[in-house]
Amino acid sequence: MSEIQLFASRNDYYSSQTEAGDRRILRRYGWCVAASVLWTKTALDPAVAPKDSNPDKMRTGILQVKYRWNVGTEQEATLNLLQQAELQGAQMGDQVSLTALFGIVFATPGVYLIANDTHMMAVDTRAGRLHFYDIEEGLFHYASAAELEQGIRARYQDPHWDVYSVARH
Repeated sequence: MSEIQLFASRNDYYSSQTEAGDRRILRRYGWCVAASVLWTKTALDPAVAPKDSNPDKMRTGILQVKYRWNVGTEQEATLNLLQQAELQGAQMGDQVSLTALFGIVFATPGVYLIANDTHMMAVDTRAGRLHFYDIEEGLFHYASAAELEQGIRARYQDPHWDVYSVARH
C-alpha cells in the first residue's frame, strides 16, 4: 500500500465543564466532528495545499462547542455544524456498511464526512486527491482508490457508517 502522511495529528482534546448548580464535571466530545468539518472546508479551498490543511485547534474548539450544544440527532447536529462552517451538506448514507460507504464516495468523487458510531473522519475522492483525514493520526494521501480503501479498512472495521457529502455554498 502506498500511503503518504501529509501531516500528523493527535486528538488530545476534550471539553470538561460543570453543569449549573452541580460540581460534577462532565466530559463533552465532538472534537473529531469539528476538526473533520474544518478539514473539509480547507480541502474545498483551491488556495490551500493539502499539506497545509491541518485544522486550527482554536477554531476546532469553537465548532466543538457548537456541535455539543445542538439538541437534535447526530445527523442534524452534523448538518447544522456544516452550515455554521458555511458549507453545504447532505446525508448520502445512513448506517451503511463500509463496502457501501466506499461505493458512495468513489461513485461521485468529492469531499465527504464519514462517521462510525463513535468517531468522525473525512475523505476527498476527487481526481488527484484521494485523501483520508482523521484527527487521531493526520492526513494521508493514496495513489489509488483501492489503496485509500485499504488504508481506512486497516484502521476501522466498524459495521455501520454515516456518509455526508460536503460542498461550498
